[in-house]
Amino acid sequence: MKNIFGVDITENEGNLYQDGEIFITRRIPSELEQRFDKAYEQDTNFQKSAVFPMWLTIIKYIFIIGAVSFTLGIFQGDINFAEGYKNAPWVYWITPVLWIVSILLIVFERSKAKKIYSSQDFSEHVENIISIIQEAEQYLEIPENAFEIDTLLFRYIKKDGEIKRKDFPFFSHINFSHKAYVKNDNLCLSNLRYVMEIPLQSIKSAHMEKKKASFPNWNKSQPFNSNEYRQFKVTCNNQGTYFAKYYSVQIEDISGNFEFYVPNYDIDKICSLTGLNTDEK
Repeated sequence: MKNIFGVDITENEGNLYQDGEIFITRRIPSELEQRFDKAYEQDTNFQKSAVFPMWLTIIKYIFIIGAVSFTLGIFQGDINFAEGYKNAPWVYWITPVLWIVSILLIVFERSKAKKIYSSQDFSEHVENIISIIQEAEQYLEIPENAFEIDTLLFRYIKKDGEIKRKDFPFFSHINFSHKAYVKNDNLCLSNLRYVMEIPLQSIKSAHMEKKKASFPNWNKSQPFNSNEYRQFKVTCNNQGTYFAKYYSVQIEDISGNFEFYVPNYDIDKICSLTGLNTDEK
């Protein structure tokens, strides 16, 4: 069974072709797509400019770790403050210095980010993105009441006739936000570059997969641990990787058998659009 958001990298690791391309019925013009790409590149540049370079980030964490370690050494030792200072006065002098430098670096980094994101250039960048999105929505005829849902993309290789998922370095899937709505008896999924149309009569069932998916982004306006999403037990580790249960939505179409993955926090929207029922939450 093919996954419409599955990417086969068996012969070409740089392949970006999704197995569900057959369901794409409309794309934005190349000129608008180029503007999308340029805006994405500019957005990446703003993000890079708003944070420290790697070498300075490493220095910041070295100072923070040093400050914490020396502080714990002072207060968790078996000797009192006076005896400790007598034995190693340099520790008591260097500890506040480490804290001062750490705080200055943190404040400077936050000030740098605030300066970037409050600049006129960034405001114009945001306005440009909004304009591009509006043009894409108008061209693709996406209704205003369309749901925002995440879908899970993954890479795989074929080995001995079987599909083996090929994980990314720190996560198993990438969660892309799509507009989801029903039009002409089709479930439509759009990432603002294209529209996929899946006949409703071809969508047969949805079941929860056994393992959790891990992905690098949180696309919702509310935090993953907010009241709105707490019930779905989404977690996030120290590396900023998110973990959530997910569903496989099964498709039996004239073009073949397909599926696509939806995180558990968005499956109710798919059920609302398609009429599917699932007791697994």
